[in-house]
Amino acid sequence: MSLRWRLFLVFGAIVVITVALVSYAVSTGARQAFQRLDEQRTTAIIGQFRREFQMQGNALTAKAHALADSQDLRSMAVALSAPGGDPAPYVNLASSLAAEQQLDFLEILTQDGTIISSAEWPARFGLREDWITASNGWNAQPAFLRFAETPQGKQLALVVVQRVASAERSFLLVAGKRMDSSFLSNLVLPEGTRLLLWQSGELADSNGSVTASPELKTLVEESAREAADLTRRVRLDSSPDSAVAHTIPLLGLDSKHPLAILVVASSRRELNDLQARIRGIGTVVALIGILLSVIASVWWAARISRPVEELSEAAGDVAAGNWERKVPETGNGAKGEVGQLIASFNRMTEELLRQRDRAVQAERVAAWRELARRLAHELKNPLFPLQITVENLMRARQQHAPDFDEIFVESTTTLLAELSNLRKIVGRFSDFSKMPAPHCQTVDVNAILREVVQLFAPQLSSAAKPIALETSFEARPAEIEGDPDLLRKAFENLILNAIDAMPNGGRLGVTTASNDGQVTVAISDSGAGLTEEEASRLFTPYYTTKHHGTGLGLAIVQSVISDHGARIFVSSRKGEGATFRMEFQRKAQSTTETQRHGEARSQIGSSQK
Repeated sequence: MSLRWRLFLVFGAIVVITVALVSYAVSTGARQAFQRLDEQRTTAIIGQFRREFQMQGNALTAKAHALADSQDLRSMAVALSAPGGDPAPYVNLASSLAAEQQLDFLEILTQDGTIISSAEWPARFGLREDWITASNGWNAQPAFLRFAETPQGKQLALVVVQRVASAERSFLLVAGKRMDSSFLSNLVLPEGTRLLLWQSGELADSNGSVTASPELKTLVEESAREAADLTRRVRLDSSPDSAVAHTIPLLGLDSKHPLAILVVASSRRELNDLQARIRGIGTVVALIGILLSVIASVWWAARISRPVEELSEAAGDVAAGNWERKVPETGNGAKGEVGQLIASFNRMTEELLRQRDRAVQAERVAAWRELARRLAHELKNPLFPLQITVENLMRARQQHAPDFDEIFVESTTTLLAELSNLRKIVGRFSDFSKMPAPHCQTVDVNAILREVVQLFAPQLSSAAKPIALETSFEARPAEIEGDPDLLRKAFENLILNAIDAMPNGGRLGVTTASNDGQVTVAISDSGAGLTEEEASRLFTPYYTTKHHGTGLGLAIVQSVISDHGARIFVSSRKGEGATFRMEFQRKAQSTTETQRHGEARSQIGSSQK
């Protein structure tokens, strides 16, 4: 879409947006007010529920303490602690004690969890409760939720466990109160709020069982499955009005699986009515504003868009390399701030041209100076012994030395050796100038790295100060389009560079990873690391941080990686080692384009040679 149409739409939407913002602000304010009210209601109800839960638990604990200190239980403990004590006479003891203390559930158990007496299900006499042996500190454990076994099935209960001490044996007392809709009737709810309890697939309020809507049922099941508080707007029943339901899982002793879900629901009928009125008024005002804004937007869009479109096209031309591009400073709309912008753009392109010319000239001069300096440095070392050897040979000839033949043979041998060194130095500089074009094919980076690592493994382990090798390759093949020979040489160069950085031993890491269609190769060392300035100049030709070498190794690596359409980075801190990271495209790139790029580099190198 052109800028003219975008401006047209922007101006046309101004009034609509303004009205919408006002309506939104009013609606949002109302919604936030209702939300704060809902939150306050929910917080108050939850706090009230927890206080009631704690009060019931404290009362239950007090009753359990009273039962544990009762004469009946102490007499039972003494009788059963004696040798041959028979628990049969005490089968109905729990029922009488539960009725006395108004408890819904009461069980008396031995220390190993065997039931002596059960008020809710006397037939369970002699069965074992394995969960009772999970803790020894029951007297310090506050009341908690669990399902109690009854003839009618499992029922949710608030229980406490109390230990009944005896001289010879200890017994356990499990006392509980039923958690159902009657518990909710003790809570005072504000108007428009409902409190529901979900357990065992059934939903109930203070009046008894209720039918849950599919949305509410889904919400409580999800809350139970995730054991987490959830808040969602749902319909509680078949009525069209919705409510904000907040679920609170009620956990058992293991604090993992909820035994029940408490649902606090707040009606949104009043908020829905208010928002409907706000939307109606906003729609009428917006329709009137649209008509007025269209008239103004047509005029402004035509006046502003044309010079801006010309600027956009000119910027695209400059980005494409046409730095001579200019924008006419006269015309429709080229006044005021837009005219100043056009003038600034034209001055910018002129300055870019001047800076480009200066940068190119400075770069050429710097490159030739650096090349001359490096060549002079590298050629200086073999030239000095050449000069000494020739002078010695001439001196021996002039003095008619009797061992001239021996001196001649030794001198010529030295001359040939130094000339060979000169040839190698010139060859290295020549290799950099004529890098071969990559012959791309589908290769697995992991396989190449494994070969390179296997090549260096004996050297790393047998060194005087060994280097630990750590590798991590992807399970699946990391396939790219590349030249296996050039890539292998680049990886070998980086690993040699890492080994040189760790003369005292250390750790060498080689890893691969894939992300968003890329294959990332990382080669790291634990050497002395690099400063920020050294890292920024590391790939500069003829620059080196070592006392030996030409400084072309990493420059060649960067050239190989670049010819494969990839990127290489170095990250390092002084004293913390260095990591070289290369990013290749996993999907096959255009081989023709990559070869063309390499051939162009070869042609440039040949012309320099």
